[in-house]
Formats: sequence, structure tokens, C-alpha cells
Amino acid sequence: MMSFSIPYLLGGLSLLMLIGPSCSKQREEALGTLEWDRINGRAVDSETIVEIYAKEGEPVERGQKILKLDTRVQEAQVARLRANMEQASWNLQQLQHGYRSEEIARAQAEFEGAQANRKAMEIEYQRKQELKDSTAVSQREVNLSANAYAQSQAKEQAAKEQLNMLKKGYRKEEIEQAKSHLAAAQAELNHAKEQLSRYTVTAERAGLLDSLPFKLGDKPPVGAVVSTILAGKAPWARVYLPAPWLSRIKAGDQVDIMVDGREQPIQGTVRHIESNASFTPYYTLSEEDRSRLSYVTEIDLDPEIAKDFPLGLPVRMLEPHE
Repeated sequence: MMSFSIPYLLGGLSLLMLIGPSCSKQREEALGTLEWDRINGRAVDSETIVEIYAKEGEPVERGQKILKLDTRVQEAQVARLRANMEQASWNLQQLQHGYRSEEIARAQAEFEGAQANRKAMEIEYQRKQELKDSTAVSQREVNLSANAYAQSQAKEQAAKEQLNMLKKGYRKEEIEQAKSHLAAAQAELNHAKEQLSRYTVTAERAGLLDSLPFKLGDKPPVGAVVSTILAGKAPWARVYLPAPWLSRIKAGDQVDIMVDGREQPIQGTVRHIESNASFTPYYTLSEEDRSRLSYVTEIDLDPEIAKDFPLGLPVRMLEPHE
């Protein structure tokens, strides 16, 4: 085993101290990872998965089917709301078209009959009025005739009003209310149909199907992520930018990114820098602590170079030159 004397070691340390300051200063690094745009498909309802159309790791195109939930309950809901909408539509049409000619004709006949009866009662009442002073007609008979005449007048008036109402049709307020009911029924039906379409989960963007966390026959809870797509032409870098660098870097700047496994840096373009620090709020920190803050920064990379880089690959952003 080789041994060194203390003076020898001290001499070596002194030499390093002399050489150290003369060496060129290395650029500091901000650490991060490669990320893809994640597009999550979610379960619109807690129903059984009845179809799976794609496999994990396969490329998918926008609009391509991924999986389908059981639609029977929602289809019944759509059918019920469609029937409500059709009923509301029929009611509106009836109000707009007015009463049928048969109803008007019947009302006309009833009015004419009531009118004829009123005239007959009027003649009978006048006759008994003329004979009331004679012994041929008693006062009681006159009173009964007067009552019958008044009732015939009331019936004639009611028949006349009914006939006029049928001829004029329904009121404007009734038609407007029927229109509102139809619009509400149509909106409910449209919403239910839109919900039904979401029972089939499709790719919102082209990309790679990264994850299908549920299998055929599973019943995911409402809102659960049932598919994840890695979208875009290439990954991008998420870097934690040190606070002291913040004044020297802005969106649109070109930066150097080191990727594990490559000796030379690749160029990236700063897409976005978060305005809030990732850790403790600024106002609670001392000046020394503020230097340890970091800001999440998104950096776009050259798609031709980065398209085959795996998700989560560690990256380092080199400190910009002074």
C-alpha cells in the first residue's frame, strides 16, 4: 500500500489552489427532464368499458376511436328527451295553426242553436208578459219564462265567445310560451346527444397512445383518466430555471440543452417561463434563500433531433453567456 507524507500532501493541495483560479470557469446548469404534451381522455360516466379499439404504444390520428363505454342508459335518456321535444314541437304547431275547421264549425252550430233558442225564449217571455194581467197566465209562469229567457241569453253569449276564440286562434302569449318549451326541450336533447358521443373516447390530437389504465370490462369512476396520448412532433424540455438567471432569459431566447447520452448540446427555444416560483413564496425569503428559487421553464427542441428521445430523459440547460 502506497503511503504519502503530510508535507507531500500539503504541497499537492497548494499546487491545486494555484492552478484552480487559472482554469476557465464552467457554465452552471439548470436541471430538468424531457416532456411530451399529454392529452388525457376521461370517462364521462361510470359505465363499463365495452370496446377498446387501440393498443398502448400505437400511433393514433386525431379523431381515432380509442375505447367505448356502455351507452344503453344514455341512449334511453336520449330517446326520452327526443319524445319530449317532439311533443313540444307538436304543441307549438297546433297553437300556430289554430283550431281545426271542424271545431270552428261545431262552435258555429252551437252558437246558432243558442241564438235561435234565445229568440224563442224571448218571444215566449214577451207573450206571457202581455197575458199576465189575465187569468190565463199566472205570475209564477211569467217568472219561470223570465228565468228561461235569461238562461238562453247567457248560453248564447257563452257560445258566441267560444266561437270568437276559435276563430281568432290561440293567444300570442301561449304561442311564445310553447316556443320556449320547445327550445328548452331541444337544448336538453342536444346536451344528451353530446354526452352520448363522449361515451366513445377519441384522440383529440395525433400522437402516441401512451397509457390505457383500464381494461375491457372495467367500470372507471366518473372523470377518471382512461387514456393518455403523447402528442406533438417531439418532446420539449421542462427546466427549473434558477432565480439569478431570470433577468437574462426571456421567451423566444435560444439556449443550449445537454441531453444525457450526447456530448454536444442541442439548441432550444424558450417557449414559456412561469411567473411564480416553484417553491416558497418570495416575500418570506431572505436574499440568500431567494437565490435557490427556481421557475419552471418550457423549452422547445429541434423536432428532427428530439423526436426519438424518450419521455423523462434528464436534461441540463447551460447558463447563458454573459
